[in-house]
Amino acid sequence: MLDLIVNIGQTTSNSSWPGYALALAQRQQAFLTGLQVVAVYPSLMAVPEAISLLAAEEQDARNRREWWLRLCRNAGVRGEWEVIRGISTRALAKRSKLADFMIAELRVSDLEAPAGFDEATRALFAHAAPMLLVPDTYHDGKYAERIVIAWNGSSEAAQAVKAALPLLTQASAVQVLDGERSGLPGISPPPLPLRAWFQRHGIEVQWQPFPVEHDEGPALQAAAKAFRADLMIMGAWGRSRLSELAMGGATRWTLTHASLPVFLAR
Repeated sequence: MLDLIVNIGQTTSNSSWPGYALALAQRQQAFLTGLQVVAVYPSLMAVPEAISLLAAEEQDARNRREWWLRLCRNAGVRGEWEVIRGISTRALAKRSKLADFMIAELRVSDLEAPAGFDEATRALFAHAAPMLLVPDTYHDGKYAERIVIAWNGSSEAAQAVKAALPLLTQASAVQVLDGERSGLPGISPPPLPLRAWFQRHGIEVQWQPFPVEHDEGPALQAAAKAFRADLMIMGAWGRSRLSELAMGGATRWTLTHASLPVFLAR
C-alpha cells in the first residue's frame, strides 16, 4: 500500500486542492496522512508570550483531526491526522522520509510569492521525499491519467521517474520528452537504460525528442499541453538551487507558471 502525506498547513475547509490528494489516494488505494507543521522559531522561544501562542496554535491544529478524517471517510480513503512542532522545513523533510511521496499546494496565483521559497519546495531541497505539487489554479478533475516526463538523463530525473512508478503503471498514456544530451565517449557515464526499465514494468511509452537548449520551461509546458497531460514528472534543481533561483531554470520557471500538477524529486 502506498503511504502518502499531504502537507495541509493552514489550508481551510473552503480550499479545494486537498480534494486532488484524496481522489488520487482513492485511485491508488493509498493511505493518506494529513499533516500540519506548527512552526517553531528558535529566536522567539525565550519569550513567554510566544510559547503560549505556540501551544494554542498546536491545539488548534490538533482540533482539525476530525475534519480531516471526515474528508477521508467521504472519499473512501484510509487516513490519519498528524501535528508536529518544529522548524517547518526540517520537520516537513524529516517526516516525509517514511512516505512514498508528499502532496502539497503550489501557490502560482500569488504573483508576489517568489518560486522556490515556499515551505514545500524548500523542504524538497532539504532532502524531503519526492513531492507532487498541485497548483492552486488547477481544477481539471484529472488525476495522473496522462503523464509527461521531462527527461534529461540526470539522477534527479531518474529519482522522480522511479518514485512515480505507481502513478505511471495506472496512467492511460505516458510520454517521455527526451532531452538527454550525448556525453563524451569513454569519459561520461553511459545513459540510463530508461526504455528497458519501462519495458520491465510493462509501461507503454511514447518517445518524443526534446532538443531544446534554451527556454526549457516554456517549451516543456507547451509540449505537456500538446499531449493533453495532467501531470508532469521532472527532476528538481538540476543545477544548484541558488543558481536556478538567481538566473532562472526549468525548475524555477515550472514552479512559477505551472498549469498542471508537477511531480518532483531531487
